[in-house]
Amino acid sequence: MRENDFIRIIRAKQNNLKNINLKLPLYQIITITGVSGSGKSSLTFDTLYAEGQRRYIETFSPYARQFMERMDKPQVDKIEGIPPAIAINNKNLVKTSRSTVGTMTEITDFCKLLFAKIAELYCYQCGKKVTKDTPFTIWESIIPHYYGQELPLIIAFPVKFAGFNREEVEAYLVGMGFSRIYYNHTILPINQGLPPEQKEILVIMDRLPLRPENKKRIIDSLEGAFRFGNGKVSVIFPEEKTVLKFSADLHCPYCDLYYQNPRPNFFSFNNPLGACEICHGFGKIIDLDLDLVIPDQRKSLREGAIKIWKPEPGRIEFDDLMNFCHSRGIPTNIPFAELKEKDKED
Repeated sequence: MRENDFIRIIRAKQNNLKNINLKLPLYQIITITGVSGSGKSSLTFDTLYAEGQRRYIETFSPYARQFMERMDKPQVDKIEGIPPAIAINNKNLVKTSRSTVGTMTEITDFCKLLFAKIAELYCYQCGKKVTKDTPFTIWESIIPHYYGQELPLIIAFPVKFAGFNREEVEAYLVGMGFSRIYYNHTILPINQGLPPEQKEILVIMDRLPLRPENKKRIIDSLEGAFRFGNGKVSVIFPEEKTVLKFSADLHCPYCDLYYQNPRPNFFSFNNPLGACEICHGFGKIIDLDLDLVIPDQRKSLREGAIKIWKPEPGRIEFDDLMNFCHSRGIPTNIPFAELKEKDKED
């Protein structure tokens, strides 16, 4: 190993350490053992950790340092090659099932902030990546379709009927200056192409060839389509019969599903928004183990197939079980394994 791959401790005198010189390799798991009072904690926590933490805090501004807990400088002549340090004490400070190493060291808090910033959302239904699109991001995604030759391009926006009849929608669109729609891979006039059975139609905003010189016009048309389409745009390549859908919201335009912006609470098992729906963040599930409740399915209910309800005189629970079975017509004198599935569930 190289000389820079070691931590060198020279004349450590913290607590009961007596001028110890030590050379510890970096990037290794090291175990320090010894009898009580031999100086294990003085070496690890009061010397190594204290110096590593002190040097790390010194990298912050004076304003930030005033809010940080600082340890005293250890009694040692010199420590070389020590990196920033994290210490985890073997103490059960909080007795709760929700406490983990991550919560105790506050690493979980930083991970929540990190994941909320770098998380990438994918639609759970179609698996496509969900992002907030802008005219510029759409341009960056469609320009790779340009291979040096003009490719016809249609920019359209969706319009939902939403309870309006065909004549009302047609009059509105014509009044706004639109005259064509895209339907069934065909460009049609509005007065001929509004199918009454369709819940949504694509109104053509612009038609032009895809080439770098048309960037400004394409972006302007995309901005207009976003405005008229309530944040939704479709880019159509008629020759390829391809329709690309985009949305200005955190919304999957293919499945029409809206999502919330990622927040730190989504990545916390201690918060209802991020906790598992099954175990609610505890990591444990309370359920019945039928093999323990009914260890011997060869017995009948009257013979005590259910272990906790023994057929003893005066047992109220057993009497209630028998009365329930009689009211439902469930046999009590045949082996439990031979009961119908419906009777077992009851």
